[in-house]
Amino acid sequence: MKSIVFTVFLMLLSVSVFSFTDESHFSKTFNTIRFFRVFTPPDYDHGDSLKRYPVIYYFHGCGGSYRSSGTYSYADYGLTAPVAINRNYDPDYDYPNNTDFENVVYHREVIIVCVDGKIPDLPGCGVYFPSQSDSWNGNYYNFSAYIRELIDVVDSRYNTKIGPQYRAVSGLSMGGNTAIWVAATNPHLFSSASEFCHAPQYYDVGEPSYMTTIDIQQLWRNLRGLPFRHSTTDRDYLKYYTIQLYETYTGAGFENEYYLADFCAHWAARTDLQFDFHIDHFASAKGNVPCFSFVNLYPSFEIRGYNISSTKKGNGWIYLRDITKNGFGIYTRERLPWGKALSNFDISVSTPPIYTPNGEYTVSRYSYRNNTFDSQQIIADSAGRLIITSSGGMGEEIGITGKGLQPPVIVLTDTINENIYLDNDTETFLSFDVINLSTSDQTIDFKVLTEDDRLLTIKQGSKQVSIPAVSKIRVDSLLVCKGNYLPSFKNIGYIRIISSINGAIQEKEHYIQVTVKNQIQYPEPSSIKIFDGRSENLPLFKYAWNEWNEPVSSGVISEGLGNGNGKAEMGETFSIWIQAPSAIDSLDTHTWHPVIPVNAGDNQDIFVEKVIQYPFNTGKSVLSAQIRLNRKPERNKPIRIPLQAEFLKVQPLVNDCHRNVADGFGYFYYEILLHEDGTVEIP
Repeated sequence: MKSIVFTVFLMLLSVSVFSFTDESHFSKTFNTIRFFRVFTPPDYDHGDSLKRYPVIYYFHGCGGSYRSSGTYSYADYGLTAPVAINRNYDPDYDYPNNTDFENVVYHREVIIVCVDGKIPDLPGCGVYFPSQSDSWNGNYYNFSAYIRELIDVVDSRYNTKIGPQYRAVSGLSMGGNTAIWVAATNPHLFSSASEFCHAPQYYDVGEPSYMTTIDIQQLWRNLRGLPFRHSTTDRDYLKYYTIQLYETYTGAGFENEYYLADFCAHWAARTDLQFDFHIDHFASAKGNVPCFSFVNLYPSFEIRGYNISSTKKGNGWIYLRDITKNGFGIYTRERLPWGKALSNFDISVSTPPIYTPNGEYTVSRYSYRNNTFDSQQIIADSAGRLIITSSGGMGEEIGITGKGLQPPVIVLTDTINENIYLDNDTETFLSFDVINLSTSDQTIDFKVLTEDDRLLTIKQGSKQVSIPAVSKIRVDSLLVCKGNYLPSFKNIGYIRIISSINGAIQEKEHYIQVTVKNQIQYPEPSSIKIFDGRSENLPLFKYAWNEWNEPVSSGVISEGLGNGNGKAEMGETFSIWIQAPSAIDSLDTHTWHPVIPVNAGDNQDIFVEKVIQYPFNTGKSVLSAQIRLNRKPERNKPIRIPLQAEFLKVQPLVNDCHRNVADGFGYFYYEILLHEDGTVEIP
């Protein structure tokens, strides 16, 4: 009997002394001491190297510290902190989500690592992205690189299961944004990723010489093959952004889930369910992704064994599209998706050792700028790597031909705006240019698929095409589909173009985003303003409203074309703003809204010169495009410009414990005609 009591006492003692561990290390990436907190299961034993655990890396919200994820405690919300099952009281349990993590590891065989995102001396929330401060001149904190360093530190200090199958990444709010960015820049290092109530802001990332704005909606390109989960609460004031992100990622080539938690505030609620999603994926081996795309803003980076180095300066993206063993596209963009190409600069791509050592290959290129082809012979190094160089700019498609490689046949998409916009309930015939970069003629069977069957109806999705070696042809009506507009951000989907040659399925797959426009153009604009956008920097205005949401007349030019004579001239740059007479929210009734042209790549009359963001919503900013005319409007031949406008719609919240409204919003689609005399008309 005494031995039983003593055994129980030892068990209780081991539970009572167990605690999370706060760690530190010197970061070479940040050149300073960094901190992190580790939650381990109650039976974790540093000395037992045979028992190992998978790891979930977590990024906290505003404040960015494991001491307090967010700026509020449970008491600030009028809530009672949960009880840690296997711990005595600790002051940190008064702040989310320490108790939740403690309880998760108590029930599950997993380690949770909480990353400290706090940046010393950075005002406000002070986390992750120091570009939030106009006066910042210190380290610019590349968390996408730091996560690799932190993984090595954790693996060296803890009994972890090694390899991407046993890692996941998650985060709340601004940490959710960071988790998405970290996952998108390292999709091969994790088995799954997730976000809680992500912060929707556009964040500038990187040092000033190449700082670039991140829109996480555009990061779907990087996530092919990485399962993703979104979670928000029914009374989160930013919940519509999470819903929008979930809908934007659906059908983009990876598993995508969404969960709505019953909770009263902006919070990482039901972490147990979110982390169970990751734990489930730890049980399955991480599969190979034979075809993937990747965007990155840094001059040099590595992805899946491809090492990219460049002389890139200035903001913008290096974009590698549909990378397979037989080639890839390589472009640059100032902004995704509405962004012009950057100026040319040197880019070098070193491939993984996947080719025959010292083997000879033919590299064929198609130049978007010049619409030309060229070929050269190249020898793999002794390890089986190829070194391929490019000048970036508008970009080129690169095909690799050699023993054991599939013929490089590529469907081209516009390098300025690769999105497609469809009218609702209308059959649309879509044509594409196709290039054959192989050294022999090819007959290809194309097939077009979609996971978004309610949104897109494929009326004709199969076609056989013959194309000579190293050439380009136009394939008319490669795809015939009908868009079915769905509300609540469900109007975005993807078409997937696959192909086979001589019955062999090709590894190269193309995913193209499709947006279906609603036919109801509400609210109808009561007025349209054209602003002079010829300035090298910003238009003549900074904001189209002031803090009272009243119109601002300063800098507004009612006829901002033609050097003041009102006539539109070729080469002129301008922006368009609209005003609604009866907006979907009372705050909008006197507000001017900027617009973005859609399907700009299919409209040879205009060119998106620049996209500028303006803070307005409590969430993310709205975007304004500076549009350049490629021709002069003529009598009876106006320039037709399809537009997208974003409107705020505040949604009331019931039984909340933080804010009483949610930051709702919606998109509306217009089409205007720009006439010879500079006037605009809605047909």
